[in-house]
Amino acid sequence: MAEELESGDACAARASADRLQARTIAAVNSGRVPPRYQEELTASVSALVGSISCTITPPTTPETAVPEEDEEAEDEEEDGEDEDEDDDGKKSKGKKKGKKGKKG
Repeated sequence: MAEELESGDACAARASADRLQARTIAAVNSGRVPPRYQEELTASVSALVGSISCTITPPTTPETAVPEEDEEAEDEEEDGEDEDEDDDGKKSKGKKKGKKGKKG
């Protein structure tokens, strides 16, 4: 377990600590640990297990991944902005506005 922690493999260390805890509980329950040591031993092993943090990040799948362009489109919709082409064919961003009639 110490070697696993030193090498940076917290998940393997946590698995080892969990096995140690199971063996400790089995030893206590079978009477192989004198009563005067049971509480301190189980508390120490539990503290050890609790001190090892293993965070597993689930892999991103195509179903859960959101392409960047989709996120941008969502942001624009929320802001009330969209892209419009002007008379020269250039795109511009701006707030949606109603058209006003020309005075003449």
